[in-house]
Amino acid sequence: MRAAISSIVQWAAAVIALFIAPYYSIRTWASVVDPDIWWHIRTGDWIFAHHTVPRYAIFSQHLDRPWIAYSWLFDLLVSAVQHRFGLAGIPEFLICFQVFLSLIFLLAIRHFARNFWWSWIIATLAIYAFYVNPLRSLLFTLLFFTIELLLIFEAERRAEDKLLFWTAPLFFLWANFHIQFIHGLFVLALYVGTRIIALAARKWLPGDLRQTSPARLLAILAAAFAGSCLGPNWVYPYSVAFGYAVHTAQYQFNQEMLAMNFRRPEHFAELLLVVAACYVVGRFRSRDLFRPLLLLVTAFVAFHSLRDAWFVSIAAAFVLAEAVGRAQPQATADLETQRRSRLATNLNYALAAAAALILSFGMAIRQGMNAPALMTIIDRIYPIRATEFVRDAHLAGPMYNSYNWGGFLIFNLREHPVSIDPRVDAYGDELVTNSLNTINAIRWQDDPDLARANFVLLERSVPLASKLESDPKYRLAYQDHLAAVFVRAQGRQ
Repeated sequence: MRAAISSIVQWAAAVIALFIAPYYSIRTWASVVDPDIWWHIRTGDWIFAHHTVPRYAIFSQHLDRPWIAYSWLFDLLVSAVQHRFGLAGIPEFLICFQVFLSLIFLLAIRHFARNFWWSWIIATLAIYAFYVNPLRSLLFTLLFFTIELLLIFEAERRAEDKLLFWTAPLFFLWANFHIQFIHGLFVLALYVGTRIIALAARKWLPGDLRQTSPARLLAILAAAFAGSCLGPNWVYPYSVAFGYAVHTAQYQFNQEMLAMNFRRPEHFAELLLVVAACYVVGRFRSRDLFRPLLLLVTAFVAFHSLRDAWFVSIAAAFVLAEAVGRAQPQATADLETQRRSRLATNLNYALAAAAALILSFGMAIRQGMNAPALMTIIDRIYPIRATEFVRDAHLAGPMYNSYNWGGFLIFNLREHPVSIDPRVDAYGDELVTNSLNTINAIRWQDDPDLARANFVLLERSVPLASKLESDPKYRLAYQDHLAAVFVRAQGRQ
């Protein structure tokens, strides 16, 4: 009886952990209000239609600018989901993926901690700290990074470096889903480097007794790098990653690129994970270099940008789970009993995942997960009515638009290339900064994109709207609760 009650309580706890991410995404409907999802869907449509991956800034007036669709597999996926299931398919897919990702993470932490409640506490804190509301290719980075650390820590536990050759197909998928495979490759290089350093300095690190073959470790790293280069983009994503590193404009205006301000509870959850992981690394007094460096590197990246909170949360969770597992007593049951226990545990988690999905979809349906209700939400944030006016009035381009609406206009106003959109890697710092200055009425008369535009579609609340309203070269053609459309007066330049 006591065992049955314990199993039910553990099942309920697992349901709570698996429900965290869907709960926040449903509460905010981030999947349909995120500006990136729209251009991702449209890019997937383009790839399906042309049977190739673009090499230039499609959908933009700046077609001369190079652009790599580094998340092309994700683009195809969301395009297929949207065409098969309609608008409601986007939040539906997000819910399913969030539950799946949380389940994989829970199972990985449970595997190393070997204790349900400790693993639940660690994993729940981490999921809460790194949850990603919108449907983005970044979600696949969370999944692949979890699998990468699972391979590294399991290879260490078994003392089988051959397991790490699985990173080659992992990086093949990762590099074609999201640009932050670079983070994972750096972590793998960090692991290989610390192992080789430990071998070279064995007389100073006598506690490291692992059998190490530098040639094999370097072969693993080379295979992972080669895997990341397979696909239609070859090595081009590396140039994109370098571009992100040197283009700093996004850190000035993009909220998710700012550092943590510790005004949200999840920031403190992340800090707690990092502090606890640092404590256990120091407490065990291991001569291992990888874990402290892993925490140092991931913490530096994560605390530098809100978007990368997942990086240190996942790393710290694995370090903590491993430390908890070391403190657990060795299993004394026979192999058959252990096998049945693992089967029962996995079944419990599977039932918890099913319950979390039912709970999530029930909440989503009550909140209005249908096309009309979602359109109402989108109408509060994006210019649906203004785009209908532009189509009905047959306005001739070029169009000038704001940065925030560029992604949506790519999807919903397909006949007009945008002047700017959230693809920072396509426009560079200069064009993005010029656009933001123009919207804020700073040297707006000098913007060449605005000068050649025949109509302007932007938020009615921005400073540029007030300037255009009083400028005789433009007339206000349409206005609603959100947007304003200005048309250049005939004969005026």
